[in-house]
Amino acid sequence: MKNWLQRYSKWLNKRVLTAAGLCLLLAAAVVTNVLVNRGKDQPAGTDAKTPTNVTAVSAQARPADASFFAVYREERDSVRTQELAYLDAIVAQGADAETLSDAQQQKLDLVNAMETELTVENLVRSKGFQDVIVSIHKGNVNVVVGADTLSDEQVAQILDIVLRETGKSAENVKISTTV
Repeated sequence: MKNWLQRYSKWLNKRVLTAAGLCLLLAAAVVTNVLVNRGKDQPAGTDAKTPTNVTAVSAQARPADASFFAVYREERDSVRTQELAYLDAIVAQGADAETLSDAQQQKLDLVNAMETELTVENLVRSKGFQDVIVSIHKGNVNVVVGADTLSDEQVAQILDIVLRETGKSAENVKISTTV
């Protein structure tokens, strides 16, 4: 037994234990989410084991007057809350210095992206656009504007705001409209 421990002790270090703990935490979050949300999207009178039409469930999950922009913001906020909770769990568990530093940096990057997205969205709205969504991810910026079409001047205005506020290059920015 002692020989076995000596041979495999390099695998039983803090990083492996931290990774295993994170996997268990993630699995617990998924199970909790499934248990909490079980049956919420089921129409009255249907069995939870009976599959339902995905389109019908999606239509019931959001109000009929909900716009693309409102639904997107709600989903984005939900995902961000989960991401921050995962990073907080890593910090709270007392991981090694490298993992702790990485989690704190990811949390800081996420908060900075959230702040920049909000700033750009508000500045674009101030140019007369009814609604806009900005998403910053892995060096790319996606902008969706609530308009049927955009003139070259409008695209230039939006691009100027994005470049100024994010510091990204123009080839990393994509501007699109809703149809």
